Amino acid sequence: MKNWFEHHFHLHSQQLAKSMLRPLRLGIITLYALTMLIVTIVIIWSAWRDYQRTLQDAEKQTFSLARLLDEHATRSIISVEQAMQNISEDIQRAGGVSSADERTMYEQFKAKVELTPQTRAIIAMDEKGIIRIHGLEYPARHIDLSDREYFAPHRDSQGSRARIGTPIVSRTDNKWLIPLTRRINRPDGSFGGIMLAGMEPNYFLNFYESLKLDRTMRIQLLRSDGVVLLTYPLDPTVMGRNLHTSDPTTYEKLARTSAAFLATHNSKGAEIYITQLANQTDLPLSVRVISDSAQVFSKFRQETMIKVTSAALLMLVVSVMTYMLLRQINRVNDAESRLYFTQFSVDESPDMILWCDQAGRVRYTNRCLAETCLYSPDELLKLTFMDLLVDCEEMWESLQVQMLMLKKQPDNIGLRTELQAQRRHILQAQLQGRTDRKIPVEITLSLIEFNAEVYLCISARDITERQETERELRHHRDHLQEMVDERTAEIRTVLDASPLAIVLSVQGKIRLANPAFESLFGHPASSVIGQAESLIFGSKSSYTQAIQSIRLRLEEGGTYRGEMELHRKDGSDFWALLFARALSPHAPERGAILIIEDITAQRIAAQAVRQSERLKRTIIDTTADGFALIDARRHLVDVNSSFCEALGLKRENLINQQPEAIWGELAERIFPRCPNAAAEKHFEEIVLPTGNGTLCPFLANSGVIPDEHGQIEYTFVFLTNITHQKEIERSLLESKEAAESANKAKTVFLANMSHELRTPMHAILSFSEMGINKVGQIAPEHIYRYFERIQSSGKRLLALLNDLLDMSRLEANKMVYDKSRQSLQSTVNNAVTEISSLLASKRLQVLIDENLPAVTAFYDKSRITQVLVNLLSNAIKFSPDSARIYIDFISDAQLDNGIPAVGLSVRDEGPGIPEQDLDHIFDTFTQSKQAHTATGTGLGLAISRQIMFDHNGSIVSRNHPSGGAVFTLLLPVVPGN
Repeated sequence: MKNWFEHHFHLHSQQLAKSMLRPLRLGIITLYALTMLIVTIVIIWSAWRDYQRTLQDAEKQTFSLARLLDEHATRSIISVEQAMQNISEDIQRAGGVSSADERTMYEQFKAKVELTPQTRAIIAMDEKGIIRIHGLEYPARHIDLSDREYFAPHRDSQGSRARIGTPIVSRTDNKWLIPLTRRINRPDGSFGGIMLAGMEPNYFLNFYESLKLDRTMRIQLLRSDGVVLLTYPLDPTVMGRNLHTSDPTTYEKLARTSAAFLATHNSKGAEIYITQLANQTDLPLSVRVISDSAQVFSKFRQETMIKVTSAALLMLVVSVMTYMLLRQINRVNDAESRLYFTQFSVDESPDMILWCDQAGRVRYTNRCLAETCLYSPDELLKLTFMDLLVDCEEMWESLQVQMLMLKKQPDNIGLRTELQAQRRHILQAQLQGRTDRKIPVEITLSLIEFNAEVYLCISARDITERQETERELRHHRDHLQEMVDERTAEIRTVLDASPLAIVLSVQGKIRLANPAFESLFGHPASSVIGQAESLIFGSKSSYTQAIQSIRLRLEEGGTYRGEMELHRKDGSDFWALLFARALSPHAPERGAILIIEDITAQRIAAQAVRQSERLKRTIIDTTADGFALIDARRHLVDVNSSFCEALGLKRENLINQQPEAIWGELAERIFPRCPNAAAEKHFEEIVLPTGNGTLCPFLANSGVIPDEHGQIEYTFVFLTNITHQKEIERSLLESKEAAESANKAKTVFLANMSHELRTPMHAILSFSEMGINKVGQIAPEHIYRYFERIQSSGKRLLALLNDLLDMSRLEANKMVYDKSRQSLQSTVNNAVTEISSLLASKRLQVLIDENLPAVTAFYDKSRITQVLVNLLSNAIKFSPDSARIYIDFISDAQLDNGIPAVGLSVRDEGPGIPEQDLDHIFDTFTQSKQAHTATGTGLGLAISRQIMFDHNGSIVSRNHPSGGAVFTLLLPVVPGN
C-alpha cells in the first residue's frame, strides 16, 4: 500500500508539472516545424531554378561551339575542293589520268598540298583503280585501290561533283585520312580516273585542341548519312562507323531538325547531352558536340551543395537551439517532480530522520521518528539533540565546532574540503523516547548548508533485532569452528598417508592439498592454498573444457572419472587420471575432492601398441594382395579378404585348417618350411586352383615371424595375382612380332615399287612425249588426245610414287636437306610460278602481301617449295572458279617452345575444313570430307608436316571466320640442329 502511494504521488507531481508546460512546448515544436518547412521549400525552388538556367546556358554554349566547328570544317573542305578543281581540269584536257604526264602532275599536286595544310596528299588513279600520280612521291607506287568504296560510285556515275568518303587507313603510309574524291572524265565524257585528296585528321584535331575544351567534351564530324568522319579525341574504333545503323533511335531524333539538343545516356549508362548542327551550305556534313552531364552541372552542383550546406547549418543551429530550449523546459519539469518526490520520500522513509540547528534544537522530524519515540510532531520540535540521543555530549560538541567554523568561513576552500571529507559519520547510539526504554540505533550524521545556515541531518535506524541476531551467530560460529577443526585433523591424517595427489576445491579455489600433490606438481602446499584450480591446467581453454565436464557430472550426483593433460610447476605437461566427487551430492557448489594419478607412462605404452596394431591391420585389410598367416603348428590363423577373393574360398573354411589339407603338395611352395627364424624371404611363381576350378598364376612372397626366443612363431605369405601381367607379356610379344613383320613388308614393298614401277613409268612418259611430238601434225586429233591422257596419267602416277618414296625416307629419317638462308618472298614466287598453269585453269588470283620487307629464314629451299606447292595445290582444288588465294607473311612470331620465328599463311575461299577433320588433316592417307570431288592421295599434308618438323618449325590449320581454310607455316629465325 505504501509503495503504491509513493508511485501514485510521483506520477501526480509529474502530471501537474507537465500540464503547466505543455502549451509552451507545443508552440515551440510548431514554430520549429514551420521554420524547417520554409527553409526546405526555398532550397528546392532555388535548386530547380539554377538547374534550368544551367541547362539553357549549356545548350547555348554548345550550339555556339558547333557553329564554329561547322564553319571551320566548311572552309577547310571548300578550299580542298577548289585546289582539286584546277588540277582535275588539266588532267581532263590531257585525256584522263593514264594520259597525263606524271612528272608535271606530281609538281602540281605537291604545290597544292603545300598550299592547303589540311591536305596530307593528293593522288590520281586511272580507270582501273591503279595509282598513277602521287603528290608525295615520284615515281608513284602502282597500288590497286579499286576495292575502295568510293571507286565504284565514281566509275558508274557521270557526275563530277566531289564526294566525301568514309575515313580509311592509307595504303601508302598506314595513317588515317578523310578521302575527298572527284571523277575525272576524258574529253569524250568517258571515265578517265579519280582524283583523291586525303584530308589530315590531325589538322582538325589540332584546331579542336587549340580551343582548350573541357577534357570530358567530345566532338564528332559526321557525314549526312550518319558516317563518322572524325572524333575528338581520336577514337579509331568509331572512325567510319554509321551511327544511323548503330544507334538509329538517337540519330533519327537529332536528324529531325538542322539544330538539335538531346539528353540521352551513353553505353556505360552515364547521362550525356548531344548538340547536333547540320551544315548550312550544300556540304553533306553535321557537327556533334557531346557534353558529359557531370561537367555540365559541376558548377551547379557546387553552388547547390553550398546552399544546401548553409541551409543544413541553419537548420542545425535552429534544431540545437530548439533542443536546448526543450531540454531546459524538461529540466524545470524534472526538478519540480523531484522536489515533490523528495519531500514525500523523506516524510514516508522507514528510517528516523531529524534536522537540528547550531543550537541543537530540533527543526524537522519525519513520521517514523514520532511513532518510535511516542512523541507528537509538535512535541519533537520543542526538544534538543541531547534530549533524544543520550551519552553523546562529546560528539555534539565536535559537531557544533564544525558547524560554527563552516558558517564563519563559507569562502574558505581548504576548510570546506576538509569538512566535506569528515561531514558524514556513521555511529551507534541510544535513542531516548517518552518512556524510560532506550532503543539502540545506528545513526548517520551529515552537515548540510541551506540558505546561509548550517544544519545537522541525522538518520537513525533501529538495530535491536540485528544485535540479537549477531549474538546468536557468534555462538554458532564458535561451535562450528570446533567441529571443523576436529574433522580437518582427521582428513589431514588420511591425505598425508595417500600415495595419490588429493585436492580440496571450493568455488574454484584450492583449499587443501596433500604431500603427494606437492611431489607430483612441484607446488608447495602452502603456496597453492587459495589459488585458482586452473593453476594445474596447461591452458585456459583446456581448463574450461574440463571443468564443464566435471561440474556437469557432479550436478548429476555422480563421480567424474576422466583422462586429461595437466601442468606442473616446471612447465612440463603430463597425462593424469582424475577422479572428482562433490562433498555434498545435493550441493556440489560447496566443494569437491579431486584425486589425481599420473598415467603418462601407461598412456604412451598403450597408444604405441594401439597405433602399431591399427597400422598393421589396416595395411593387411586394404592391400590388394592376398595375405595368410599360419602358426608354429601350421594351422591357418588369419587371412584377409583379398586372399579369399583371389582363390574363391571362404574365411570360415580356411581358419584352423592346415595348408596341406587344402592345397596338398603346393602348400610347401606357399608356406616353405624354414629351418630357423633367420631364413630369408622366399619368392616363387606358382599356379593355384580357384573356387571355379580354373588355374590362376600367383607370385608368392613368404616369410617368418620369430618370438622373443628367436623361434619361428608364425609364417606368412602374400599372394599377388599376376594373370593380367602374364596376358600383357603375351600380348606385347605378339604385337612386337606383328610390328616387325609389317615393317619388314613395308620396306620390301617400297623397295620393289622403286625398282619395278619408276623404270617402266619413265618409259611410258618418254614414249607418250615422243608420240605427241611425232603425230601432232599428221595423226587424227583423237590420237593426239590419247597420247596427252597417257602422259597426264603417267605424271600423276609418278607424283604418287615420289610422294610414297618421300614418305618412306621421312619415316626412316633418311631425307637429306640442303639448308641455307633464304627469302620467303622469293620461295613463294617460285611456288606460284610452278603452279601457274593450275591457277590459270580455274582463273584463280593469288594475292601476296608485299608491304613487309624481305622475310628470311634458314631452310631447304626445294623442300619448303614442295610444302608451298602442296598447300597451294590444295587451295586450288577446293577454291571455286575466279576466286582468290591470299598469302600473308609473318615477320614476328614464336614457336611453342618460345623460339623466335617467321612464316606465312595461305588462305583460300573454299568450303574450309570440317571441325571433326582439323585434328587428323595431317595424318597419312587422310583427306577432308570436303574432298569427295577432288583427287589426291592424302600424303601431301603428311609430307609437309614432316618436312616442317625436320626444320624445327610448325604447320597448323584452321578455318577463317569468313570462310575458307588457313594453313600457317612457321620457321625458326636462327639455324637449328
